[in-house]
Amino acid sequence: MEYAIGPDGGPDWDHPVRVSCMCCHHSYVIGRGDVLPLEAGQACPRCSGVVTACAAGAARVRCAGCGVYLVGSGLDASERERLSVTEGQAAVALRERYAAALRRAGRRP
Repeated sequence: MEYAIGPDGGPDWDHPVRVSCMCCHHSYVIGRGDVLPLEAGQACPRCSGVVTACAAGAARVRCAGCGVYLVGSGLDASERERLSVTEGQAAVALRERYAAALRRAGRRP
């Protein structure tokens, strides 16, 4: 996420706020209405329970302590399965794009 910092320490919505998709790595410009409220928190099991503020329905939460992306604690089993399938498909597509780039550069994948 790339943004200018506003006077309150959060994003300055008068300037472009750019985010990237974790799955497809596409970059988007978002507005204030695209951001979910941080009404929940998620504890990280890796760094002694650091709690990161997040949206209650977040699929992924980046730990503020160690930077690991955790699966959102508010997801039910079917949502976790759908997230796993989506991320798996994105990984396959990314590997195919990488292999194609290597072939174009004259190297073998």
